[in-house]
Amino acid sequence: MSSARPGLAYVVNSLHPGGTEKLVVEMSLAFAAEFDLRVFCLDEPGLWAERLRVRGIPVYSLWRQPGLDVDIPVKLARHFRQQRTQIVHAHQCTPWFYAALARLLYPTSRLLLEEHGRFFPEVENRKRAWFNRWIIKPLTHCVVAVSEDVRERLRCYEGLQHQAIAVVYNGVAPEPLLNTATRTALRREWGFTPEDFVVGTVGRCDSIKNLPLLVNSLARAGAEAPNIRGLLVGDGPDFAATHALIERLKLTNRILLTGFRDDARTLVQCMDLFVLSSFSEGTSMALLEAMAAGVPVAVTAVGGNPEVVIKGQTGWVAPSDSVEALTAAMLEAVSDPEKRRVFARAGQQRFEECFNFGRMIETYRQIYRDILARAG
Repeated sequence: MSSARPGLAYVVNSLHPGGTEKLVVEMSLAFAAEFDLRVFCLDEPGLWAERLRVRGIPVYSLWRQPGLDVDIPVKLARHFRQQRTQIVHAHQCTPWFYAALARLLYPTSRLLLEEHGRFFPEVENRKRAWFNRWIIKPLTHCVVAVSEDVRERLRCYEGLQHQAIAVVYNGVAPEPLLNTATRTALRREWGFTPEDFVVGTVGRCDSIKNLPLLVNSLARAGAEAPNIRGLLVGDGPDFAATHALIERLKLTNRILLTGFRDDARTLVQCMDLFVLSSFSEGTSMALLEAMAAGVPVAVTAVGGNPEVVIKGQTGWVAPSDSVEALTAAMLEAVSDPEKRRVFARAGQQRFEECFNFGRMIETYRQIYRDILARAG
């Protein structure tokens, strides 16, 4: 350890592009000056690992083996001991499980779980809940959920007590806003005209994001409003299936599937309506970025979405997996520019009040201080 800075370790599955991973990268950059910070990936490092390494933040890959890999806690404990790690911040439940077991070998470190999102559908596992409550939780010093919904799910499915879980909403740093001329030129580059109404999303092409709902809603809305176009930004395991669905519905000239883009946050500003059609969410980083940019939003009423978007005040909130409801939201958005403006302004204000990046960082800074104080 090179300085008197406290040792802080982030443990994550990987740094492949995704909401959790983006937050890990941004938090690492925010805290690197205050802590001797290192990132541990249970699996491969992922595309974003280099973003940290070029800034002098070490990223280690543990190359977890299928099933229960009993070597992972040993590897983590060895690293923590060598680097005199004082705080271990585990992002999501699997990193938490292995980091907690590592404390059996190196009890000096203090452990924080931050749960970002949940599987869909949730599956009750009483043995896991029992093990978490009586073995893993006593090895843990702080538990944080990114939404009230995630807190409730930790109680229901992970055996944790509701009152022992704090809620800290995610935050993002807003991107500089594009001026009208730049936005128009960027839209033109992607084949959109000023008359087109661009409905889009940003995120992994994953089954939990329910992209078929978005594509089918675009198809139905487009039949009534021919100027509607789709812009889907992201890559992932369901990319090919999403592309095939667009082809099958003969929408290749109406819906653009870009794949992974480093400039995704800029492309959000090309959209006239941002849509999150997921089956489940924690606190979506892409949703917050859209709100910060003043893009009106429509979401499904799942997970933390209704905590972020207030129905009828800051955006449209539709029942999960309802093509009819999401189509109706799109058609109302395209036909009512004043409502879009009202929702966009209210969304920006709510973002500043509740989801500001600086506020989130200050909250975690205080959590880290409290953990260190209790350790002392």
